[in-house]
Amino acid sequence: MQSQVSPLVVVVSAFLGKIIFEKAGILSFSRIVIEKEVGHWYAFSSRWGQGRLVINENSIEGISSSIHTGLSCLKEKEKDNGVLISLADLPYLGCETIDYLIKKFLEKRAGILVPVFNGVTGHPVIVDTNRFEADIGKIKGDVGLRVLIKKYPAMVKRIPWKDDSVIWDIDEPGDLEGLL
Repeated sequence: MQSQVSPLVVVVSAFLGKIIFEKAGILSFSRIVIEKEVGHWYAFSSRWGQGRLVINENSIEGISSSIHTGLSCLKEKEKDNGVLISLADLPYLGCETIDYLIKKFLEKRAGILVPVFNGVTGHPVIVDTNRFEADIGKIKGDVGLRVLIKKYPAMVKRIPWKDDSVIWDIDEPGDLEGLL
């Protein structure tokens, strides 16, 4: 939320959406306030900034459904400089990294930009939606943008990264314990 990403769209499952709306006290540390409903998304503010919250009723269909849901909140003009897509469970991914990758994307005008740590492709992924919107619309299942990365290797700019902040995520309780 403290990066250059604008507008910030946060896509959550119906389960998490229910918690946000019905049990906001659980998230009191964030001081999240749902300000108003705009079509199928909600404007919100928090201690870190503002954004759009959209609930993915089809999250069971995988990451692709979250990508489609998030993109549906954007006006065409908002997609013009590319779209940054990232997972929410990357605790060491900071705004400096995000801003650096945005800068590189805009300098290189890559079709797709990805950070790479020790040969592993990480997040965030930044994609030129003007070039790939039709392809993104066809993605299904729990694959994210990997399909595009494999289909268009010449259009991918890989940025070597210095640490595992772009790949280290929290998938199970042991990962969270390691973080603490």
